[in-house]
Amino acid sequence: MNTPALASARAAGGAPAAALVLPVTVPTHVDPAALPSMLKAIEKAFAVMDSAGVLQRADRLAEIATGFVEPDLELVEDRVHRMRTVQDVFTDGEWLTAEQINALQATPPANKAHPASDWKRRGRVFSVNYRGKEYFARYQFDALYQPLPIIKEVLAAFGEVADAWTLAAWFHFPNGWLVARDARDARDARDETNARGAGSAVNIAPKDALDRRTEVVQAAAKRLTSYAA
Repeated sequence: MNTPALASARAAGGAPAAALVLPVTVPTHVDPAALPSMLKAIEKAFAVMDSAGVLQRADRLAEIATGFVEPDLELVEDRVHRMRTVQDVFTDGEWLTAEQINALQATPPANKAHPASDWKRRGRVFSVNYRGKEYFARYQFDALYQPLPIIKEVLAAFGEVADAWTLAAWFHFPNGWLVARDARDARDARDETNARGAGSAVNIAPKDALDRRTEVVQAAAKRLTSYAA
């Protein structure tokens, strides 16, 4: 169906005189008698999107794409840094889906999202979203794939975060409050930090010190009261 037919149908639908007419192409199989009701629904959808600010954001994206507005380079750099951090954390570790955790239970619940979703709701574990899928870090669980008690304490001490990757990065990277206890830990820490170009520090990551309950929980709490770690 051509554009003039749509425009006349829209006028018949009683559009306000001040409204802008947007010419669009309608598939030929659409019944012309259905156009007035369809157009009313489209108008309502535009009104909802406008009130929610969706149209304004879409306009800005279009402006950036066409070069009318210069992107905020600081914001772009921040996003690039975050993406690199996410990639580092995800590729250097073992991550499980809720379905995998379900399958690893002695008696798997019928709902494959359980027990992981229930543990998360109760603050016993945390998850991240990677490429549209939810994952749980393996280090949160014991040999029987039950949550380690320390994880709940750490999450409580760490506090709420808007971005779960902030929490994942805290667990993953060497922490200034956690020092290697022996030569092997120190060597492993040096190897890990040297691989990232961070020098010869002997601090270790919280995920590698979960057997040191008090120190790790204190390190999580100090995150909110200190500029370090």
